[in-house]
Amino acid sequence: MTPYKVPTYPVVTNKLPGTEAWVELANQHSGGALWNNGTFVFRDIKGKPGQISNHARGVAMDLSYRYMESRKLGASDGRTKAVRFLQAALDNWQTLGIQLVIDYWPEPFGRSWRCDRAGLAPVKPHAAEAWVKPKSKLFSGAPGGDWLHIEITLGMALNPDNVKRAFAQVFEQSTTPQQP
Repeated sequence: MTPYKVPTYPVVTNKLPGTEAWVELANQHSGGALWNNGTFVFRDIKGKPGQISNHARGVAMDLSYRYMESRKLGASDGRTKAVRFLQAALDNWQTLGIQLVIDYWPEPFGRSWRCDRAGLAPVKPHAAEAWVKPKSKLFSGAPGGDWLHIEITLGMALNPDNVKRAFAQVFEQSTTPQQP
């Protein structure tokens, strides 16, 4: 089992380059459905004064799938594309350094996936068993929020080259012709 380490990471003073690269590549590999709705910000967790947000650690990102034609953000089928990307990403969560995902959409209170529960799923880490649906409101914005909150390892957040290699390994198609 991989431990969830994000709360032990230090608070930082600005954006981390690997987190920004992760956002950019998530946008590309989701077909433009996911766009940056926020990364680093020094603040407490919404609705929980005195509890520092993991956004202040530089490893958290909010990726919206809201379609905003006027601003050229998202895609008309954004949720579908976002979920497809997320399933592929969670199939490779260790390679991509994913620690936590919060999906604010499902009723009644959203759902969360965490790396220390990923091994509990019998087949794939994106299977229903790897997700927890809270029994009460835990996440500000749930239900109905049109974004995913994703947290990655500090090693990925600090190093955009690690992020680029990981995304290439997971999402890039080989350009080498296959032998018949």
